Amino acid sequence: MEKVIVVCEAGITTSLLVKKLNDLAQEKEQEIDIQSKSLEEGLDYIKEHEVDVVLLGPQIHHSAKNYEASTDAKVAKISVEDYNTMNVYSIFEQINEA
Repeated sequence: MEKVIVVCEAGITTSLLVKKLNDLAQEKEQEIDIQSKSLEEGLDYIKEHEVDVVLLGPQIHHSAKNYEASTDAKVAKISVEDYNTMNVYSIFEQINEA
């Protein structure tokens, strides 16, 4: 099962996004575990758990280097437009391309 975390400043705004992404994964019958984390939780989480993809919300794009240095997972940035419109299809494509 592929493991993905979606990270934003506090982890709150990604909760709805993650729910929609998990619904889409089920619809497409893909086994993906997608979780929401805050900036600090995310860094701690990737040090203790295997993760395949880290998606960063626009407000924390500046933290990409910290994440890349802390994990072998693919680190990707969600675009402002996709994030603001909750474009789960485009974001899901980022997960599949990682």
